[in-house]
Amino acid sequence: MLYWIYCSTQVSCTWSGFDRLVFLLVAMETAQALARWISEPMTWAEICARYPDQWVCLVEMDRVHPAGFDFRTARVIGHGKTRREPVDQALAWRDDYKVIGHYFKGRITVRSPRPTVILDDETRDTFFGRRR
Repeated sequence: MLYWIYCSTQVSCTWSGFDRLVFLLVAMETAQALARWISEPMTWAEICARYPDQWVCLVEMDRVHPAGFDFRTARVIGHGKTRREPVDQALAWRDDYKVIGHYFKGRITVRSPRPTVILDDETRDTFFGRRR
């Protein structure tokens, strides 16, 4: 429950650092408690249709094979456009679930890193042999 601390302009209101910290922690715990939301069990196709091009955090995954990726159904506890959004939403559930899956429904476009080679005399000799 969130407790609002009211300071009027007529009364001297001084907050110590500890008071501010306690107030912020109470507000954060309340926000997390209100943010606890879980979907009904859905298949991967249903998840893809409901959350296109979004990151999702899944729990209660009914796996086809215990060590595999494929699952029959799962429940969504977080979703968002960035990688961080669903994780923030899933933090409220971390005490309730041992395994939380983090998946992306969409096309991942990552440029492959290009190797950088500094071509000095020693490197040139290593690649092309010693020249005299």
